[in-house]
Amino acid sequence: MMSLPPQGDSPQPEILSLDEFNVAIPQDVYDHLSKQYSTLDDDVDGETKHIDRILSCMKRSPVDTCCRVNNIQSSVKEVEAGLEQYFAEKMGSQHNNSYSIQQHETLTDLVTIRTTTPTDSDAVSLYHSKVPTKKTCNLSNDVPSDESDDLFPNWQIRRKQGWPLTHRCVIVDRFCAEAVLRGADIFVKGILCADAGIAESEEVAVYASLPRNGTKSKPITRGMLLQNFCDRCVFIGIGISQCKRADYFATSSGIGVVMVSTAGSPQPPMNGVLVEKMILQNLPSVVVAHALNPQPGEVILDMCCAPGGKTTHLASLMNDNGLIIACDKSRKKMISARDFFEANASCIVPLALDSTKGLLELKSGEEWKSPKEIIDTASVANDGLKDVKGFYANSFDCILLDPPCSALGLRPKLQIDTKSAKELLKAADYQQKFIRNAIPLLKVGGRMTYSTCTINTLENEENVKFILKEFPCMRLESLSHLPGLPGLPDKGLTEEECQMVRRFDPTDTIDTMGFFLAGFQKVF
Repeated sequence: MMSLPPQGDSPQPEILSLDEFNVAIPQDVYDHLSKQYSTLDDDVDGETKHIDRILSCMKRSPVDTCCRVNNIQSSVKEVEAGLEQYFAEKMGSQHNNSYSIQQHETLTDLVTIRTTTPTDSDAVSLYHSKVPTKKTCNLSNDVPSDESDDLFPNWQIRRKQGWPLTHRCVIVDRFCAEAVLRGADIFVKGILCADAGIAESEEVAVYASLPRNGTKSKPITRGMLLQNFCDRCVFIGIGISQCKRADYFATSSGIGVVMVSTAGSPQPPMNGVLVEKMILQNLPSVVVAHALNPQPGEVILDMCCAPGGKTTHLASLMNDNGLIIACDKSRKKMISARDFFEANASCIVPLALDSTKGLLELKSGEEWKSPKEIIDTASVANDGLKDVKGFYANSFDCILLDPPCSALGLRPKLQIDTKSAKELLKAADYQQKFIRNAIPLLKVGGRMTYSTCTINTLENEENVKFILKEFPCMRLESLSHLPGLPGLPDKGLTEEECQMVRRFDPTDTIDTMGFFLAGFQKVF
Protein backbone atom coordinates (compact mmCIF):
# COMPACT_ATOMS: atom_id res chain seq x y z
CA MET A 1 0.00 0.00 0.00
CA MET A 2 1.25 3.53 -0.79
CA SER A 3 2.54 5.65 2.07
CA LEU A 4 0.50 8.73 2.90
CA PRO A 5 1.99 12.19 2.36
CA PRO A 6 2.20 14.38 5.46
CA GLN A 7 -1.01 16.33 6.10
CA GLY A 8 0.45 19.22 8.09
CA ASP A 9 -1.98 21.82 9.34
CA SER A 10 -3.69 22.52 6.02
CA PRO A 11 -7.31 23.68 6.40
CA GLN A 12 -9.97 21.04 5.95
CA PRO A 13 -13.10 21.36 3.80
CA GLU A 14 -16.47 21.73 5.50
CA ILE A 15 -18.88 19.27 3.85
CA LEU A 16 -22.60 19.55 4.57
CA SER A 17 -25.85 17.90 3.55
CA LEU A 18 -28.51 20.15 2.09
CA ASP A 19 -30.63 19.40 5.15
CA GLU A 20 -28.08 20.75 7.65
CA PHE A 21 -27.01 23.67 5.47
CA ASN A 22 -28.43 27.08 6.40
CA VAL A 23 -29.01 29.69 3.70
CA ALA A 24 -26.45 32.47 4.10
CA ILE A 25 -28.12 35.79 4.98
CA PRO A 26 -26.74 39.03 6.49
CA GLN A 27 -27.78 39.40 10.12
CA ASP A 28 -29.55 42.76 9.71
CA VAL A 29 -31.51 41.43 6.71
CA TYR A 30 -32.49 38.39 8.78
CA ASP A 31 -33.56 40.60 11.70
CA HIS A 32 -35.56 42.87 9.35
CA LEU A 33 -37.48 39.96 7.81
CA SER A 34 -37.88 38.17 11.14
CA LYS A 35 -39.63 41.22 12.57
CA GLN A 36 -41.93 41.49 9.54
CA TYR A 37 -43.08 37.89 9.92
CA SER A 38 -43.19 37.79 13.73
CA THR A 39 -47.02 37.59 13.75
CA LEU A 40 -46.68 34.13 12.16
CA ASP A 41 -44.12 32.84 14.66
CA ASP A 42 -45.01 29.63 16.48
CA ASP A 43 -43.41 26.27 17.16
CA VAL A 44 -43.64 24.12 14.03
CA ASP A 45 -41.29 21.13 13.81
CA GLY A 46 -38.93 22.76 16.29
CA GLU A 47 -38.65 26.05 14.36
CA THR A 48 -40.32 28.92 16.18
CA LYS A 49 -39.54 31.76 13.75
CA HIS A 50 -41.52 31.86 10.53
CA ILE A 51 -38.57 33.37 8.67
CA ASP A 52 -36.53 30.26 9.56
CA ARG A 53 -39.21 28.07 7.98
CA ILE A 54 -39.14 30.24 4.85
CA LEU A 55 -35.34 30.02 4.61
CA SER A 56 -35.52 26.25 5.05
CA CYS A 57 -37.90 26.02 2.08
CA MET A 58 -35.61 28.25 0.03
CA LYS A 59 -33.03 25.46 -0.20
CA ARG A 60 -35.18 23.38 -2.53
CA SER A 61 -37.34 23.95 -5.58
CA PRO A 62 -41.14 24.12 -5.42
CA VAL A 63 -42.61 20.65 -5.66
CA ASP A 64 -44.46 21.32 -8.94
CA THR A 65 -42.96 22.16 -12.32
CA CYS A 66 -45.41 24.57 -13.96
CA CYS A 67 -45.93 24.63 -17.72
CA ARG A 68 -48.05 27.51 -18.98
CA VAL A 69 -49.72 26.67 -22.29
CA ASN A 70 -49.38 29.05 -25.23
CA ASN A 71 -53.02 29.12 -26.36
CA ILE A 72 -52.02 30.84 -29.60
CA GLN A 73 -50.09 27.81 -30.82
CA SER A 74 -51.36 24.90 -28.75
CA SER A 75 -53.86 23.61 -26.20
CA VAL A 76 -53.81 21.99 -22.78
CA LYS A 77 -54.62 18.59 -24.28
CA GLU A 78 -51.76 18.86 -26.78
CA VAL A 79 -49.29 19.85 -24.06
CA GLU A 80 -50.43 17.05 -21.75
CA ALA A 81 -50.05 14.53 -24.56
CA GLY A 82 -46.64 15.94 -25.51
CA LEU A 83 -45.41 15.71 -21.94
CA GLU A 84 -46.68 12.15 -21.59
CA GLN A 85 -44.76 11.19 -24.72
CA TYR A 86 -41.61 13.03 -23.58
CA PHE A 87 -41.53 11.28 -20.21
CA ALA A 88 -42.40 7.91 -21.71
CA GLU A 89 -39.42 8.20 -24.05
CA LYS A 90 -37.08 9.60 -21.41
CA MET A 91 -38.10 7.47 -18.42
CA GLY A 92 -39.30 4.33 -20.16
CA SER A 93 -41.44 2.00 -18.10
CA GLN A 94 -40.72 3.98 -14.93
CA HIS A 95 -42.62 7.03 -16.18
CA ASN A 96 -46.08 6.20 -14.84
CA ASN A 97 -44.67 5.79 -11.35
CA SER A 98 -42.48 8.89 -11.53
CA TYR A 99 -44.51 11.87 -12.76
CA SER A 100 -48.06 13.14 -12.42
CA ILE A 101 -49.21 15.51 -15.19
CA GLN A 102 -52.46 17.43 -14.74
CA GLN A 103 -54.26 20.66 -15.57
CA HIS A 104 -54.43 23.18 -12.72
CA GLU A 105 -57.92 23.37 -11.25
CA THR A 106 -58.10 27.20 -11.23
CA LEU A 107 -55.55 28.36 -13.80
CA THR A 108 -56.93 26.49 -16.78
CA ASP A 109 -53.99 27.23 -19.10
CA LEU A 110 -51.49 25.75 -16.62
CA VAL A 111 -50.25 22.15 -16.61
CA THR A 112 -48.33 20.97 -13.55
CA ILE A 113 -45.79 18.17 -13.30
CA ARG A 114 -45.21 16.58 -9.92
CA THR A 115 -42.73 13.84 -9.16
CA THR A 116 -44.64 11.02 -7.48
CA THR A 117 -41.88 9.23 -5.58
CA PRO A 118 -42.12 7.57 -2.16
CA THR A 119 -40.75 9.29 0.94
CA ASP A 120 -37.72 6.99 0.97
CA SER A 121 -36.71 8.05 -2.56
CA ASP A 122 -33.21 8.97 -3.71
CA ALA A 123 -34.02 12.69 -3.48
CA VAL A 124 -35.01 12.37 0.18
CA SER A 125 -31.95 10.27 0.98
CA LEU A 126 -29.64 12.71 -0.80
CA TYR A 127 -31.18 15.68 1.02
CA HIS A 128 -29.95 14.24 4.32
CA SER A 129 -26.60 12.94 3.02
CA LYS A 130 -23.12 14.45 2.79
CA VAL A 131 -21.93 11.73 0.43
CA PRO A 132 -23.60 9.20 -1.89
CA THR A 133 -24.97 6.18 -0.10
CA LYS A 134 -25.38 2.65 -1.40
CA LYS A 135 -29.09 3.43 -1.82
CA THR A 136 -28.45 6.43 -4.07
CA CYS A 137 -25.59 4.98 -6.14
CA ASN A 138 -26.51 3.97 -9.69
CA LEU A 139 -23.20 2.39 -10.67
CA SER A 140 -21.07 -0.22 -8.95
CA ASN A 141 -18.24 1.90 -7.54
CA ASP A 142 -16.91 -0.23 -4.72
CA VAL A 143 -15.98 1.31 -1.39
CA PRO A 144 -12.21 0.88 -0.88
CA SER A 145 -11.21 -1.38 1.94
CA ASP A 146 -8.51 -0.44 4.43
CA GLU A 147 -5.92 -2.09 2.21
CA SER A 148 -7.17 -0.97 -1.23
CA ASP A 149 -5.85 2.04 -3.08
CA ASP A 150 -7.25 1.35 -6.54
CA LEU A 151 -9.66 4.30 -6.75
CA PHE A 152 -8.04 6.74 -4.30
CA PRO A 153 -4.40 6.04 -3.42
CA ASN A 154 -4.61 8.49 -0.50
CA TRP A 155 -8.03 7.34 0.59
CA GLN A 156 -7.26 7.67 4.30
CA ILE A 157 -6.73 11.43 3.91
CA ARG A 158 -9.85 11.58 1.78
CA ARG A 159 -11.87 9.79 4.46
CA LYS A 160 -10.60 12.20 7.12
CA GLN A 161 -11.59 15.19 4.98
CA GLY A 162 -15.09 13.75 4.52
CA TRP A 163 -15.13 13.16 0.75
CA PRO A 164 -16.90 10.06 -0.57
CA LEU A 165 -14.84 6.92 -1.13
CA THR A 166 -17.31 5.58 -3.70
CA HIS A 167 -17.21 8.47 -6.17
CA ARG A 168 -14.91 11.06 -7.60
CA CYS A 169 -16.28 14.56 -7.04
CA VAL A 170 -17.15 17.69 -9.00
CA ILE A 171 -17.64 21.07 -7.33
CA VAL A 172 -19.81 23.71 -9.04
CA ASP A 173 -20.50 27.36 -8.32
CA ARG A 174 -23.55 28.50 -6.40
CA PHE A 175 -25.54 29.67 -9.45
CA CYS A 176 -24.95 26.37 -11.22
CA ALA A 177 -26.02 24.52 -8.07
CA GLU A 178 -29.28 26.48 -7.86
CA ALA A 179 -29.98 25.57 -11.50
CA VAL A 180 -29.26 21.90 -10.74
CA LEU A 181 -31.78 22.00 -7.89
CA ARG A 182 -34.31 23.30 -10.45
CA GLY A 183 -33.72 20.24 -12.63
CA ALA A 184 -30.89 21.41 -14.90
CA ASP A 185 -27.80 19.49 -15.92
CA ILE A 186 -24.32 20.94 -15.37
CA PHE A 187 -22.66 23.00 -18.07
CA VAL A 188 -18.86 23.00 -18.04
CA LYS A 189 -18.71 26.72 -17.28
CA GLY A 190 -20.29 26.06 -13.88
CA ILE A 191 -17.63 23.54 -12.80
CA LEU A 192 -14.97 24.99 -10.48
CA CYS A 193 -12.84 22.01 -9.53
CA ALA A 194 -12.86 18.24 -9.65
CA ASP A 195 -11.05 15.08 -8.66
CA ALA A 196 -8.24 13.86 -10.86
CA GLY A 197 -8.98 10.95 -13.15
CA ILE A 198 -12.66 11.53 -13.95
CA ALA A 199 -13.54 9.66 -17.14
CA GLU A 200 -16.38 10.00 -19.61
CA SER A 201 -19.54 8.13 -18.47
CA GLU A 202 -18.27 7.92 -14.89
CA GLU A 203 -20.76 8.53 -12.09
CA VAL A 204 -19.66 11.49 -9.97
CA ALA A 205 -20.78 13.16 -6.74
CA VAL A 206 -21.71 16.84 -7.17
CA TYR A 207 -21.15 19.54 -4.57
CA ALA A 208 -21.86 23.28 -4.47
CA SER A 209 -19.12 25.65 -3.31
CA LEU A 210 -20.35 28.17 -0.75
CA PRO A 211 -18.44 30.54 1.56
CA ARG A 212 -18.17 29.64 5.22
CA ASN A 213 -20.44 31.61 7.53
CA GLY A 214 -18.95 34.92 8.63
CA THR A 215 -15.93 34.67 6.34
CA LYS A 216 -14.92 35.98 2.96
CA SER A 217 -13.62 33.05 0.96
CA LYS A 218 -10.67 33.24 -1.38
CA PRO A 219 -11.63 32.91 -5.03
CA ILE A 220 -11.31 29.35 -6.29
CA THR A 221 -8.91 28.89 -9.18
CA ARG A 222 -11.05 27.20 -11.79
CA GLY A 223 -9.64 23.83 -12.71
CA MET A 224 -7.88 23.12 -9.42
CA LEU A 225 -7.80 19.62 -7.98
CA LEU A 226 -10.33 18.62 -5.35
CA GLN A 227 -7.56 17.83 -2.86
CA ASN A 228 -6.77 21.57 -2.73
CA PHE A 229 -10.34 22.63 -1.97
CA CYS A 230 -10.63 23.76 1.66
CA ASP A 231 -13.80 25.86 1.74
CA ARG A 232 -17.42 24.91 2.52
CA CYS A 233 -19.52 22.83 0.16
CA VAL A 234 -22.95 21.19 0.08
CA PHE A 235 -23.78 17.83 -1.46
CA ILE A 236 -26.47 18.32 -4.13
CA GLY A 237 -26.60 15.10 -6.10
CA ILE A 238 -25.15 12.46 -8.41
CA GLY A 239 -24.52 12.73 -12.14
CA ILE A 240 -22.84 11.09 -15.10
CA SER A 241 -19.79 12.85 -16.53
CA GLN A 242 -20.15 13.56 -20.24
CA CYS A 243 -16.42 13.94 -20.80
CA LYS A 244 -13.08 13.40 -19.11
CA ARG A 245 -11.92 15.85 -16.44
CA ALA A 246 -9.57 17.84 -18.68
CA ASP A 247 -12.45 18.72 -21.01
CA TYR A 248 -14.36 20.46 -18.18
CA PHE A 249 -11.77 23.21 -18.22
CA ALA A 250 -10.55 23.07 -21.84
CA THR A 251 -13.91 24.07 -23.32
CA SER A 252 -16.28 26.96 -22.56
CA SER A 253 -19.58 25.44 -23.62
CA GLY A 254 -21.49 22.19 -23.50
CA ILE A 255 -22.78 19.87 -20.80
CA GLY A 256 -20.21 18.43 -18.42
CA VAL A 257 -22.43 16.33 -16.16
CA VAL A 258 -25.94 14.96 -16.66
CA MET A 259 -27.71 14.71 -13.31
CA VAL A 260 -29.39 11.43 -12.40
CA SER A 261 -30.34 12.09 -8.76
CA THR A 262 -30.73 15.46 -7.03
CA ALA A 263 -31.20 16.45 -3.41
CA GLY A 264 -34.44 18.20 -2.48
CA SER A 265 -37.64 18.20 -4.51
CA PRO A 266 -36.91 16.06 -7.60
CA GLN A 267 -37.36 18.14 -10.76
CA PRO A 268 -37.68 16.75 -14.30
CA PRO A 269 -35.16 18.03 -16.88
CA MET A 270 -37.25 20.32 -19.10
CA ASN A 271 -34.72 22.21 -21.21
CA GLY A 272 -35.96 22.44 -24.81
CA VAL A 273 -39.20 20.52 -24.17
CA LEU A 274 -42.27 21.63 -26.22
CA VAL A 275 -40.85 25.16 -26.51
CA GLU A 276 -43.36 26.21 -29.16
CA LYS A 277 -46.35 25.00 -27.17
CA MET A 278 -45.61 25.96 -23.57
CA ILE A 279 -43.43 28.11 -21.33
CA LEU A 280 -42.01 27.17 -17.93
CA GLN A 281 -43.19 29.68 -15.33
CA ASN A 282 -43.57 29.73 -11.57
CA LEU A 283 -47.20 29.43 -10.49
CA PRO A 284 -47.50 32.99 -9.04
CA SER A 285 -46.17 34.46 -12.29
CA VAL A 286 -49.00 32.71 -14.13
CA VAL A 287 -51.50 34.17 -11.67
CA VAL A 288 -50.43 37.74 -12.62
CA ALA A 289 -51.81 37.71 -16.16
CA HIS A 290 -55.05 36.10 -14.98
CA ALA A 291 -55.38 38.85 -12.38
CA LEU A 292 -54.99 41.54 -15.06
CA ASN A 293 -57.51 39.69 -17.26
CA PRO A 294 -56.56 41.22 -20.65
CA GLN A 295 -59.23 41.30 -23.34
CA PRO A 296 -58.83 41.06 -27.13
CA GLY A 297 -58.25 44.44 -28.74
CA GLU A 298 -56.91 46.15 -25.60
CA VAL A 299 -53.74 48.26 -25.48
CA ILE A 300 -51.47 47.05 -22.69
CA LEU A 301 -48.17 48.23 -21.19
CA ASP A 302 -45.75 45.81 -19.53
CA MET A 303 -43.40 48.24 -17.80
CA CYS A 304 -40.58 45.85 -16.85
CA CYS A 305 -41.06 42.85 -19.09
CA ALA A 306 -37.75 40.97 -19.32
CA PRO A 307 -37.40 38.06 -19.78
CA GLY A 308 -40.95 38.14 -21.17
CA GLY A 309 -42.92 35.22 -19.72
CA LYS A 310 -45.74 37.37 -18.34
CA THR A 311 -45.84 39.40 -21.56
CA THR A 312 -46.38 36.37 -23.76
CA HIS A 313 -49.01 35.13 -21.29
CA LEU A 314 -50.95 38.35 -21.84
CA ALA A 315 -50.77 37.78 -25.60
CA SER A 316 -51.96 34.20 -25.15
CA LEU A 317 -54.99 35.27 -23.08
CA MET A 318 -55.82 37.93 -25.71
CA ASN A 319 -55.57 35.39 -28.54
CA ASP A 320 -52.80 37.58 -30.02
CA ASN A 321 -55.39 40.27 -30.71
CA GLY A 322 -54.46 43.74 -29.46
CA LEU A 323 -51.29 45.72 -28.77
CA ILE A 324 -48.79 44.99 -26.00
CA ILE A 325 -45.95 47.44 -25.43
CA ALA A 326 -43.17 45.54 -23.61
CA CYS A 327 -40.44 47.64 -21.99
CA ASP A 328 -37.18 47.21 -20.16
CA LYS A 329 -34.35 49.72 -19.83
CA SER A 330 -31.76 47.09 -20.80
CA ARG A 331 -31.31 47.11 -24.56
CA LYS A 332 -29.50 43.76 -24.43
CA LYS A 333 -32.40 42.14 -22.58
CA MET A 334 -34.93 43.54 -25.03
CA ILE A 335 -33.05 42.26 -28.07
CA SER A 336 -33.15 38.81 -26.51
CA ALA A 337 -36.81 39.24 -25.52
CA ARG A 338 -37.72 40.32 -29.07
CA ASP A 339 -36.71 36.93 -30.46
CA PHE A 340 -38.69 35.21 -27.71
CA PHE A 341 -41.75 37.36 -28.43
CA GLU A 342 -41.61 36.73 -32.18
CA ALA A 343 -41.62 32.98 -31.57
CA ASN A 344 -44.76 33.18 -29.42
CA ALA A 345 -46.97 36.09 -30.57
CA SER A 346 -47.28 38.90 -33.12
CA CYS A 347 -49.01 41.60 -31.03
CA ILE A 348 -46.00 42.49 -28.84
CA VAL A 349 -43.76 45.51 -29.53
CA PRO A 350 -40.46 45.40 -27.58
CA LEU A 351 -38.89 48.71 -26.49
CA ALA A 352 -35.65 49.56 -24.72
CA LEU A 353 -37.29 52.14 -22.45
CA ASP A 354 -36.78 53.11 -18.81
CA SER A 355 -40.36 53.08 -17.56
CA THR A 356 -39.54 55.44 -14.70
CA LYS A 357 -39.11 58.07 -17.44
CA GLY A 358 -41.77 56.85 -19.86
CA LEU A 359 -44.45 59.48 -19.21
CA LEU A 360 -44.38 62.19 -21.89
CA GLU A 361 -45.52 65.73 -21.11
CA LEU A 362 -48.07 67.06 -23.58
CA LYS A 363 -46.67 70.48 -24.49
CA SER A 364 -48.71 73.45 -25.61
CA GLY A 365 -49.80 73.07 -29.21
CA GLU A 366 -48.75 69.43 -29.32
CA GLU A 367 -51.23 66.76 -30.41
CA TRP A 368 -51.90 63.77 -28.14
CA LYS A 369 -50.99 60.51 -29.86
CA SER A 370 -52.10 57.00 -29.01
CA PRO A 371 -49.49 54.28 -28.34
CA LYS A 372 -50.20 52.78 -31.77
CA GLU A 373 -49.60 56.14 -33.47
CA ILE A 374 -46.35 56.60 -31.57
CA ILE A 375 -45.18 53.09 -32.46
CA ASP A 376 -46.19 53.36 -36.12
CA THR A 377 -44.29 56.63 -36.63
CA ALA A 378 -41.18 55.73 -34.59
CA SER A 379 -37.82 55.29 -36.27
CA VAL A 380 -36.03 51.94 -36.08
CA ALA A 381 -32.51 51.64 -34.64
CA ASN A 382 -29.78 49.50 -36.19
CA ASP A 383 -30.58 46.66 -33.78
CA GLY A 384 -34.19 46.57 -34.97
CA LEU A 385 -35.82 48.10 -31.88
CA LYS A 386 -38.15 51.07 -32.28
CA ASP A 387 -36.86 54.37 -30.89
CA VAL A 388 -39.61 55.50 -28.50
CA LYS A 389 -39.12 57.94 -25.61
CA GLY A 390 -42.45 57.36 -23.87
CA PHE A 391 -46.23 57.73 -24.00
CA TYR A 392 -48.85 60.29 -23.02
CA ALA A 393 -51.20 60.15 -20.05
CA ASN A 394 -54.39 58.08 -20.34
CA SER A 395 -52.93 55.79 -23.01
CA PHE A 396 -53.39 52.22 -21.77
CA ASP A 397 -56.32 49.94 -20.99
CA CYS A 398 -54.11 47.79 -18.75
CA ILE A 399 -50.69 48.05 -17.14
CA LEU A 400 -48.65 45.16 -15.78
CA LEU A 401 -46.13 46.51 -13.28
CA ASP A 402 -43.63 43.92 -12.07
CA PRO A 403 -40.74 46.24 -11.11
CA PRO A 404 -37.19 45.28 -10.14
CA CYS A 405 -37.23 43.96 -6.57
CA SER A 406 -35.03 42.37 -3.94
CA ALA A 407 -35.99 38.93 -5.33
CA LEU A 408 -36.02 37.36 -1.87
CA GLY A 409 -38.75 34.94 -2.92
CA LEU A 410 -36.86 33.09 -5.64
CA ARG A 411 -36.32 29.37 -5.12
CA PRO A 412 -34.06 27.53 -4.85
CA LYS A 413 -31.68 30.00 -3.24
CA LEU A 414 -28.54 29.05 -1.33
CA GLN A 415 -27.44 32.57 -0.47
CA ILE A 416 -29.22 35.89 0.04
CA ASP A 417 -27.45 38.48 -2.09
CA THR A 418 -29.04 41.51 -0.42
CA LYS A 419 -26.19 43.03 1.59
CA SER A 420 -28.14 45.10 4.11
CA ALA A 421 -31.63 46.02 5.29
CA LYS A 422 -31.07 49.49 3.80
CA GLU A 423 -31.12 47.90 0.34
CA LEU A 424 -34.65 46.66 1.01
CA LEU A 425 -35.81 50.20 1.75
CA LYS A 426 -34.10 51.48 -1.40
CA ALA A 427 -35.84 48.78 -3.46
CA ALA A 428 -39.26 49.96 -2.26
CA ASP A 429 -38.38 53.60 -3.01
CA TYR A 430 -37.25 52.65 -6.52
CA GLN A 431 -40.50 50.77 -7.17
CA GLN A 432 -42.46 53.89 -6.28
CA LYS A 433 -40.83 55.67 -9.22
CA PHE A 434 -42.46 53.14 -11.54
CA ILE A 435 -45.77 53.53 -9.73
CA ARG A 436 -45.70 57.33 -10.13
CA ASN A 437 -45.30 56.92 -13.90
CA ALA A 438 -47.70 54.02 -14.31
CA ILE A 439 -50.86 55.52 -12.88
CA PRO A 440 -51.01 58.63 -15.12
CA LEU A 441 -50.46 56.38 -18.15
CA LEU A 442 -53.52 54.28 -17.27
CA LYS A 443 -56.88 55.23 -18.73
CA VAL A 444 -59.80 55.96 -16.41
CA GLY A 445 -61.50 52.59 -15.96
CA GLY A 446 -58.23 50.83 -16.75
CA ARG A 447 -56.73 47.99 -14.73
CA MET A 448 -53.26 47.58 -13.22
CA THR A 449 -51.45 44.78 -11.44
CA TYR A 450 -48.51 45.32 -9.12
CA SER A 451 -46.33 42.30 -8.35
CA THR A 452 -42.93 41.35 -6.92
CA CYS A 453 -40.99 38.13 -6.34
CA THR A 454 -39.95 39.09 -2.82
CA ILE A 455 -41.08 38.41 0.74
CA ASN A 456 -40.14 41.92 1.92
CA THR A 457 -43.34 43.69 3.04
CA LEU A 458 -41.84 47.14 2.32
CA GLU A 459 -42.02 46.20 -1.36
CA ASN A 460 -45.38 44.45 -1.05
CA GLU A 461 -48.17 45.39 1.36
CA GLU A 462 -46.59 48.73 2.19
CA ASN A 463 -46.32 49.73 -1.48
CA VAL A 464 -50.02 48.90 -1.89
CA LYS A 465 -50.66 51.26 1.01
CA PHE A 466 -48.53 53.87 -0.81
CA ILE A 467 -50.65 53.54 -3.98
CA LEU A 468 -53.94 53.86 -2.13
CA LYS A 469 -52.75 56.84 -0.08
CA GLU A 470 -50.97 58.80 -2.83
CA PHE A 471 -53.41 58.05 -5.65
CA PRO A 472 -57.06 58.21 -4.52
CA CYS A 473 -58.07 57.50 -8.12
CA MET A 474 -56.89 53.89 -7.65
CA ARG A 475 -59.23 51.31 -6.16
CA LEU A 476 -57.97 47.99 -4.85
CA GLU A 477 -59.68 45.05 -6.58
CA SER A 478 -60.20 41.67 -4.94
CA LEU A 479 -58.09 38.77 -6.19
CA SER A 480 -59.45 36.33 -3.62
CA HIS A 481 -60.76 34.07 -6.40
CA LEU A 482 -57.16 33.28 -7.39
CA PRO A 483 -54.62 31.02 -5.63
CA GLY A 484 -52.58 32.51 -2.80
CA LEU A 485 -52.79 33.76 0.78
CA PRO A 486 -54.05 37.10 2.15
CA GLY A 487 -51.57 39.89 2.81
CA LEU A 488 -49.67 40.08 6.09
CA PRO A 489 -51.52 41.94 8.88
CA ASP A 490 -50.25 45.17 10.44
CA LYS A 491 -48.30 46.20 7.35
CA GLY A 492 -50.44 49.15 6.32
CA LEU A 493 -53.51 47.39 4.98
CA THR A 494 -56.87 46.87 6.66
CA GLU A 495 -58.10 43.34 7.29
CA GLU A 496 -60.42 43.65 4.29
CA GLU A 497 -57.60 44.90 2.05
CA CYS A 498 -55.36 42.03 3.18
CA GLN A 499 -58.00 39.60 1.92
CA MET A 500 -58.00 41.30 -1.50
CA VAL A 501 -54.29 40.89 -2.31
CA ARG A 502 -52.44 37.62 -2.96
CA ARG A 503 -49.32 36.63 -1.02
CA PHE A 504 -47.39 33.46 -1.82
CA ASP A 505 -45.43 32.02 1.07
CA PRO A 506 -42.88 29.22 0.44
CA THR A 507 -44.11 27.44 3.58
CA ASP A 508 -47.72 27.25 2.34
CA THR A 509 -49.21 23.98 1.10
CA ILE A 510 -49.11 25.35 -2.47
CA ASP A 511 -45.31 25.03 -2.10
CA THR A 512 -44.21 27.77 -4.46
CA MET A 513 -41.87 30.74 -4.54
CA GLY A 514 -42.26 33.85 -2.40
CA PHE A 515 -44.36 36.36 -4.37
CA PHE A 516 -46.86 39.18 -3.97
CA LEU A 517 -49.66 40.48 -6.21
CA ALA A 518 -52.27 43.24 -6.03
CA GLY A 519 -54.84 44.42 -8.58
CA PHE A 520 -56.24 47.94 -9.07
CA GLN A 521 -58.71 49.88 -11.17
CA LYS A 522 -58.44 53.59 -11.97
CA VAL A 523 -61.87 54.98 -11.10
CA PHE A 524 -61.39 58.69 -11.97
